[in-house]
Amino acid sequence: MILTYGESEKGLVRKVNEDAINLSVNNLYLLADGMGGYDGGQIASSLAVQSAGRFLGSVPAFSEQLLKESFYAANRAILNEKKDNPELRSMGTTMVAAAEVGDKLVWAHVGDSRLYRFQQGKLEQITVDHSFVMELVNEGKLSRAEMRVHPRKNEITRAVGIEDELKVDTGSFALENGTFILLCTDGVSGMVEDRDLESLIASSPRKTKEDLKELGRLIMEKVYEAGARDNASFILIQFWN
Repeated sequence: MILTYGESEKGLVRKVNEDAINLSVNNLYLLADGMGGYDGGQIASSLAVQSAGRFLGSVPAFSEQLLKESFYAANRAILNEKKDNPELRSMGTTMVAAAEVGDKLVWAHVGDSRLYRFQQGKLEQITVDHSFVMELVNEGKLSRAEMRVHPRKNEITRAVGIEDELKVDTGSFALENGTFILLCTDGVSGMVEDRDLESLIASSPRKTKEDLKELGRLIMEKVYEAGARDNASFILIQFWN
């Protein structure tokens, strides 16, 4: 049994919601966080999840390679839109995708939107942020605590829709009974500490769709308590045998 719930909110500062989610294809989960000004970010994120969804909606079975190719389709869609509308030349987007394939989850991602796995009481970030501050962390020049308050913490080093060549990270892992997946934009991960997300998930029953809705409400409550300085979006996925 798979339970899913997704939500996307504008936050308290931004004028428009530049995030997008797509749950229209069975067992496929897409989330994006756009950039590029008032219209650009909104268009880029929507184009990305719609293009990737269309591409993957026509394949017989999901795989890491096909998820990667869906990102290439999204990249082309955004670049083509820029050709037709030069005023959108600065737009691009992060994207993270996950798909259930039997007893495993395959994933792909670009940017700093994240995929987390909660299993056996522990929350683990599976994706690695493509960001300026994460590079500093990896080089040992910055701690994770310092990363959260760094003035360049929102600066990403890789995005969909910027260049013809796109490098996409992919991976897969086995699903256990009770595995829980969180996909989210940095409007969530940047506002709520991982340990607080872990505590919320661990203390929630997650047995029904209503349970997931309640967990989503608690996550958004934490986001808004912290100031909701960005758009905030998430997809919750619960696997039970």
